[in-house]
Amino acid sequence: MIRKLKSWILPKEIDFFKSLREQSLQTLFIVEALSDFYSDDSNQDATHILDLITDLKHNHAKGLKDLYGTFITPVDRESISRGYSHLYWVALSIKHLITELEAYKMYQLSEYQEVFGILRQEMSGLTEGFNLLSKKDYDTALKTVGDIIHLDNELIQSYAVHLSELFSKSEMKHILMHREILSQIKEISKRIHICANLIEDMVFKIN
Repeated sequence: MIRKLKSWILPKEIDFFKSLREQSLQTLFIVEALSDFYSDDSNQDATHILDLITDLKHNHAKGLKDLYGTFITPVDRESISRGYSHLYWVALSIKHLITELEAYKMYQLSEYQEVFGILRQEMSGLTEGFNLLSKKDYDTALKTVGDIIHLDNELIQSYAVHLSELFSKSEMKHILMHREILSQIKEISKRIHICANLIEDMVFKIN
């Protein structure tokens, strides 16, 4: 009875950093599925990746609902809300990439596996960053943010190299399609970078 009364009187506490880590992990699974799918010779659709994005959308909505239903948060509610939204934005950028790939009927991107590998490292680091926030290991979290930014710079360099090689081709249709694909991949990395900056912002607000 006492426990029941406490649940009515005391405000609900939620580990929002853990929740953000779980959503980040889901996003990592989406990046991994994207990389694996387009590294194989396949003419199937990417429905399974889109299903993962839909699941993430539901968890994004649940996270925001939990946030708006509690008064106890480790940092301001706006920062946590942006965390959920920016992570979902990463997934939406992946959805936009798939939309273009489906329109172009492109199902093989083995030449970009190095770039996909960098995306995987970025998302893995981001997931660990939220985990470190939950553990209150703020110094390591800041180092992780620096690592993610460095990886984004690596991806930009790889993007420039691929673009340079692309412009040496003679077929205009091929050039235009692959330029758009590379641009979408760069956008995904940009969104991860923004999420990393948000972790840094949260650490500064806590301290």
